[in-house]
Amino acid sequence: MNRILIILTTITSFAYGQKELPANTAMQTDTSNWKNIRGKINDESFWINSLPSIEHYFNRGKYKGQIQDYNGALEDLTKAIQSDLTEPAPYYSRGSIKERLKDYKGAKDDFTKVIELKPDFEWGWNDRGLINIELKDYDDAESDFKQAIKLNPTWSMPVFNLGTLYDEQKDFNKAIDYYLQSIKIDSINYMSYNNIGYIYFEQKNYDLAISYYSQAIKVYPKYFNAFRNRADAKIAKGDKEGACKDLQTAADLGDEKSLQSFKEYCNKK
Repeated sequence: MNRILIILTTITSFAYGQKELPANTAMQTDTSNWKNIRGKINDESFWINSLPSIEHYFNRGKYKGQIQDYNGALEDLTKAIQSDLTEPAPYYSRGSIKERLKDYKGAKDDFTKVIELKPDFEWGWNDRGLINIELKDYDDAESDFKQAIKLNPTWSMPVFNLGTLYDEQKDFNKAIDYYLQSIKIDSINYMSYNNIGYIYFEQKNYDLAISYYSQAIKVYPKYFNAFRNRADAKIAKGDKEGACKDLQTAADLGDEKSLQSFKEYCNKK
């Protein structure tokens, strides 16, 4: 296996590890594996000191990103890029780090480079679409997601992201349609259920909102956003007992906002 295939195999696992769902996914940061990752960073540092190469800089940058050492990750990934300007994987990973640092212009530049170097890599199109939403370049975002779908029609993420795009633009009927399409492709897409619930909540259709939040929780019981959101809908319906139960569950899952809401709302006489 040549170098580019090795790195592109690694990049896909990095993408799924860091970007399985969009950034508004609410869950606690899992630090249980950080000690092991730091050991891998030390191993890569040994090889860099002995025999520096694009693979080792790339790997060390990837691992640093996984423990949220974003500045260190940027430094290593840039060195990997400087080692070979035609290798797409370091650009992709650096774009992901820049996205987390809210350097959206820089992230877009890196994802665009990935697309230029490997136009059949659907993750590049999908992630540039997400950046275009942040930059409010909505037409470009739509085009990017549709290209990602064209490249991989059975992949639910760009379909979900089209829902997010239309949601952002307040075109709620289209948003719901694409969220439902993403669920049809992937029945465990809990954020689609949650986001549909939120649209119905905003429309004051609290029963439907609760129904979709409940579906999100059924699919992913640790998704504390859905518990907090369902609590809001129950509060709107006057179900204090049910709301407090959801707030308590969300707080137990690590959601500080729910803990504060529980103290303020549920402890009142």
